[in-house]
Amino acid sequence: MALTMLPDGAWSVTAKQVVEYAVRPVPNVLNGTFEIPGPDSAECDLLGRTPAGSMRRLVVVDREVMRLYGRQVRGFLDRHGIEYRLLVLPGGEATKTMRTVLRVCRELDDFGIARRSEPVIVFGGGVLNDVVGMAASIYRRGIERIVYGTTLVALVDATVGAKTASDHNGFKNRLGTYRPARLVIADRSFLATQERRRLSDGLAEILKLGIVCDKSLFELLEDYGGLVLDERFQAATPTADAAATQIIEDGIKVMLTELHENLWEGELARATYFGHTWSPKVEMEALRRSRSPLAWRRRRWLLHGEAVALDMLLSVSIACSRGLISESELDRIVAVVRQLDLPTWDPLLDEPAILAAGLEDSVRHRDGEQLAPLPESIGSVTYANDITPAEVTAAVDWMRSLRKSDNRETRHG
Repeated sequence: MALTMLPDGAWSVTAKQVVEYAVRPVPNVLNGTFEIPGPDSAECDLLGRTPAGSMRRLVVVDREVMRLYGRQVRGFLDRHGIEYRLLVLPGGEATKTMRTVLRVCRELDDFGIARRSEPVIVFGGGVLNDVVGMAASIYRRGIERIVYGTTLVALVDATVGAKTASDHNGFKNRLGTYRPARLVIADRSFLATQERRRLSDGLAEILKLGIVCDKSLFELLEDYGGLVLDERFQAATPTADAAATQIIEDGIKVMLTELHENLWEGELARATYFGHTWSPKVEMEALRRSRSPLAWRRRRWLLHGEAVALDMLLSVSIACSRGLISESELDRIVAVVRQLDLPTWDPLLDEPAILAAGLEDSVRHRDGEQLAPLPESIGSVTYANDITPAEVTAAVDWMRSLRKSDNRETRHG
């Protein structure tokens, strides 16, 4: 840190912020009993306990998690001597609002937690992590939290970075902060009760990384993605068990590798933006229409990973037309998308204004440049700043042709 007076009489303050957090795989965590680490241990306790420290915790639980695991969650907290208040909230994108963020803040006030020694505990998916993380980042200018990711999206994406968020004014993640959880617990046993569509949702985020960051991860999904989806990551054979473990561990590792040197997004050319150029607009428009007061205009919403899959296909089609990937690589990517039960088409793609607005907003988010990630062969990435409306139209036409051999339109449209 430095404080300097400049020649013009202004004061210059230079300071660095050290960020340290952990993502820890813990199998069957709710059935375990864990000792408090000693005073000299560098390891963070799974419930934020310290010798002679406070045991009071506000515990925020997804409503579906509470239905499925409520007794186990209570037993886990009781077994470890936690004095807790439970706040049960619904999951899903419709919950991702400032109204939910402020409700969490009110609960923090009502329970009266200490600022440093009583971290918030979260059991839930990506949306709950985002909104509770947002609340934790603004409450008293920042309190700690410990997250138990209970969905695949949470395990490999939403909990492992530094970002928190709330949707606002019809835009996805329009409000947000940078505040990583102190500790993220990754336990794939939670996936045993997750519906197939939600698992596909998370696999889209892993596939994103495989296409532009790690060819071996893509090939792992190519070989075993359908199997782990069928088995909900609860493998019946040693081979399947090894594949399920490796897919999650490699997904987390690749994500952290991409993020750790750019947590605050100082560099806006980011491989993890792949699949996120048009999808925020498409996802939010699908959500808006799913709430239409006119039943005949109502449609099914898109999960985040489903919108990302559509965006990825737009991007890989453009990459193929530019000669960045071969037609055989394009065919392999489409095959894996289908194998993972992800959509290859949605009627919203037939509305050019939606895609144009999505790209326009991404340009603003990326400070005036498209910086659209495109695969440059499977496993590597380049960035485009010159994607034209004609290229987008051609990509949509290609995706429309996929619809003839894909029955997902009725399921996701």
